[in-house]
Order: sequence, then C-alpha cells, then structure tokens
Amino acid sequence: MLYFSKNLLMTIRNIFTSFQKNGASFFVKRQNTIVSAAFVIMSITIIAKILGLFKLTLLANFFGLSRNLDIFYAADSIPQIFFNILIIGSFNTALIPVIGELIFKKKTKMMWKVFNSFLNIFALVLLGIGILGIIFAREIAILFIYFSTIYRSSSIPNFSYSDISLLSSLMQILFISPIILGVSFIFSSLLQVYKRFLVTQIATILYNVGFIIGILFFSPLLGVYGLCWGIVLGSVLHLLIQFPVAKYLGFSYKKSILTLKNKYMKELLVLSFPRFIGLAFSQLAYFVEAFVAFALVPGSLTAFNWASSLYLFPVSIVGWSFAQASFPTLTEEYSLKMVKSFKQTLSKTINQTLFFIIPIFILILILRLPLVRLILGPGSNSKFGWNDTILTSWILMFLSLSIVGQSILSILIRAFYAIKDTKTPVIVEISTFILNIILALYFVRVFGNFPVVSPTIQNLLNINNYIHFNSAFTWKAIGGLGFASFIAVSLNVIVLIYILSKKLQGFSFMEFYLPIIKKFISGISMSLVMYFVYKILDAIFNTTKTIDIVFLFIITAYIGVSVYLLVSFILNDEDLDLITKGVYSFRDFIYGKKIKVLSAIDDDSPVNQND
Repeated sequence: MLYFSKNLLMTIRNIFTSFQKNGASFFVKRQNTIVSAAFVIMSITIIAKILGLFKLTLLANFFGLSRNLDIFYAADSIPQIFFNILIIGSFNTALIPVIGELIFKKKTKMMWKVFNSFLNIFALVLLGIGILGIIFAREIAILFIYFSTIYRSSSIPNFSYSDISLLSSLMQILFISPIILGVSFIFSSLLQVYKRFLVTQIATILYNVGFIIGILFFSPLLGVYGLCWGIVLGSVLHLLIQFPVAKYLGFSYKKSILTLKNKYMKELLVLSFPRFIGLAFSQLAYFVEAFVAFALVPGSLTAFNWASSLYLFPVSIVGWSFAQASFPTLTEEYSLKMVKSFKQTLSKTINQTLFFIIPIFILILILRLPLVRLILGPGSNSKFGWNDTILTSWILMFLSLSIVGQSILSILIRAFYAIKDTKTPVIVEISTFILNIILALYFVRVFGNFPVVSPTIQNLLNINNYIHFNSAFTWKAIGGLGFASFIAVSLNVIVLIYILSKKLQGFSFMEFYLPIIKKFISGISMSLVMYFVYKILDAIFNTTKTIDIVFLFIITAYIGVSVYLLVSFILNDEDLDLITKGVYSFRDFIYGKKIKVLSAIDDDSPVNQND
C-alpha cells in the first residue's frame, strides 16, 4: 500500500512538473495517431461529461421535473435546431476536408484565405439568424405551443398566457448563444485538422462550467432566466480558450475577405448543402420530439432531455471521440488514394468503438434505475423524487437502445465525408428521419395505452395497444419517442454500411465482420450474467438507501465487465490491447513523449505561411 501511494504521488508530481515545464505547449500539443487522439479526446470528454452530469444533478436538485424547466428546454430547442443544422453537422463537417486538403497540399496561404472567407460569411449568417430569432421569438413561441396543443392529451391542462410569455423571453436570451458558439465551432474545425484535439475538448468543459455558474449563482437571483445567461457565459468561455491556439497555428483575421468566387469556397458550399438538407430533416424530427414531449405529462420534456444526456454520455465519450479522431486520417488517406489503408482505418475505428461502447450500453440498459437515482436524485432535500426517477429511467431504457447505433453512425457519416460523398448519407438520413417522425407520433400513442403497472414485454406484445388509442395518455407515452428513435437509427446504420461497402468494393470478413461478431457474443454473455446478478442483488439490498444503490451498481457492473473481458479474451479479440495502448498513450501524452507516425504535417511548430 505504501509503495502504491508513493508511486501515485510521484505520478501526480510528474504531471504537474510536465505541465509547468511545457507551459502553453501543453495546450497546442499534437495528437498524431487515432488511438492517442481518441484517448485524449475521450479523457477530456469524460471530464466534460462528468461536469455535464453534475449540471443535471444540480438542475434536478434545484428544479426537479418542473413545468418551468420544460419551458426552458422548449425555448432552448429552437436556437439549438438552427445551430445544429448550420454548424455541428453541415458546414463544420464540410470545412474539415476542404482546409485539410489544402494543408496536405502545403497551400497554407490559400487555406487561411478560405478559412477567413468562411468565418466572415458565416458569422454574418449566424448574426442575422440570431437577430431574427430575437425579434420573432414570441411568434415562434406561439407556433411551438400551437403544435403541442394539437397533440395534447385530454388529461393535461391547457397552456397559459404566462407560459407563452416565459417561453418567448427565454428564447430571446438563448438566441445569443448560437452566434458565439457557432464562431467557436469554426475554430474547433481548424484545430481538429491540425490535430489539436485537447483544447477543443477543454472548451467543452468550460461551456459546462458556464452553465453550472448559471445554476449556482444566476438562477437563485434570476430563476430559470439564470440558466439562459449561464449558457451564454459558457459559449463565451468556449470561444476564448480556442482563439489563442488558432493564433499560434497562424490565424490572422482578415475582415476584408468576403468572396464566394474561390473554387474552394464553392467546394465547401457544395459539400455543405446536402448535409444541410439532411440535418434540416433530422432537426425537424427533434422539433417533433420536443413539442410532443412538451404536450405530455408535465416534466416529460425535461425528463426526455435528461435521459437523452445520459444515453449520449457514452456516445460522445466513445463514438464521437473515435469519429472525431479518425476523420482527419480518413480524409488524408483518401486524398492520397490510399483506399486499402482507408478501409483498414475505418474497420479498426468501428471495431475499437464497439469494443468500448457495447459494455457501456449494457450497463446503462440494465442498471438504468439505480443510475438515474444516483446521478439525479441524491440528497434528502432534492426536488427530484421517486416518481421522477421512474419516468426518467423509463425513457432511458428505450433511448439506450440507440447507443451502439449512434456511435457507429457518427463514424460512418465522417467516412462518407472523407470520400467527399455528402449526398448518400443525406438521402438515407432524410428517409430514416421521416420514418422517425411518423414512428414517433405513432408509438407515443401506442405507449400511451400502456397501463402504469404492467410488464413492459407484455405491453409490447399486446396487439390491442397498436390498434386502439385512448385520448388520455399515461406517463409511459414518452417512451415511444425513444423506441422510434432506436428503429430509425438502426436502419440508418445498416443502410449506410451496405452502401459504403459497395463503394469500397466490400470489407474484409476477418478485419471487419468477425471482430464485430466476437464483440456481440461478449456483450450477450455480459448482459445475461448481469441481469441475473442484478435481480438477485435487488432482492437483497434496500434500494431506498443511497449506499445500498451504490453497492448494487458497483457489484453488478464489476461482474458484468469482468464477464465481457473474459469472453473477449477467450475469443481472442485483438481490441483487448486497446486498454493497454490507451494507458500508454495517456502516459506518453502527459510526459511529452512523441509518437512517430506518418503524417502530412511533420513538425510541431506553427505552419509555414508559404505555399
């Protein structure tokens, strides 16, 4: 024990020594390999997501599943729709291949010209949308509530004038955030191309810090308005941390560059447009989910958002980290006509993602009730009661079914972008999201027929629930949104894999399909053992006590993960080595050791300004 303590202290001391020695270089350090980059992204993302969970805990303790929080999330949904369509998935994703290709070809002057043009044009677009949103916030709020009223259950009270007023007022504040955050995400794209993933993840941490400040310090004075100003503060912090690194890489702002005539700008817009259309449909699905949830039992929209945050926690840590880390490499390999290497990289990335995401998915699915209680409902003074726990865990059960699919989907979309095919994923997305909307509207009514006390499997197999509908929904109606999403995401992944396989003349069975089969065998073994153990421990422990819930969760999770690793070892799953590689990658990163790897940019200094 003494030996372990000494080594732990030495490790902590070395980390601080390394940070002091390297100073600012700690933030501009380059992550070259996909594993090292993904591990750095995952490590920082875990911290960011833990802060995000802490944010949810504070919200649950301060507000519970209240109508005011429902209105806050409804107000936030509209600005988020515009932000997600314009930045996160369309222009942000298209920007990376374009400027990445220019960097690989050593055309850095042209790259900065294109980047400045895009930055100026898009900042104006964001500003225009933000101003329009602020001006017409009340009209948007009325339209949102009108759609919700159409789908409202007869057992739910009507909306009041004060609800409309609060919704529009919150929306006006929240339209400020996408303007700032949109500019910040453009800089994130630049840093990702240069493989400076660390600072982009730290920016996410600071965004959550801003929101937490809003909860702790603004909301006691301003109520739910304080949450909105916390989001604005987080957006400012997100931008401020990234700008100095962009300057280090050679960024110099040129306000006079506002041209669309450049061929690279045209290429960027061409690549963006199909994705823009696809995301418009996906956000339409999100809008439908928001107004349907808003129309159900008070607190349903808040519970749906919190359950979404919990299920997206592993997706962002694992799926998005590997997708984000692999994107520059996939782009580089395809630009250099290294198709075989491209396929190998894609196969490895998907299998590495599955290795981590499958056991996490099983943990959340089986242990959803204690998980929700531990994260959202700790403390005797919490406003998040047992009924709130039941509602949130019910939604989480169906949303968690999409964890694996969402993780792989983020990689597949970037693979298509790397080969500069933006049309195919858009067509598939539009089809599946239209299906998602139809299924969401249908399954909410189906699930609304479920009796409050009745086994889930029995309800799902009851044909009458799919034919006859009640005008008054039970609280179980919200689960239909998660189930519809699972079906749509699964179909999206299957179709994209099939099309991509055709485009690349197929994937190797030994490199792609066999490792996937091994991981699902390990996952099924884990789930069977975990479910059996959970049922036994649930009968032994007093789950009304927090300490008992903690022991139940830890013991069940430990046994489940052990079974997963054991079966993976028996099946000789080569991705078991990822655990060791991840530890070494983190160690090398902390101590400043360089990892040699083939790359288009060889030095670790600011880029050369000459073509």
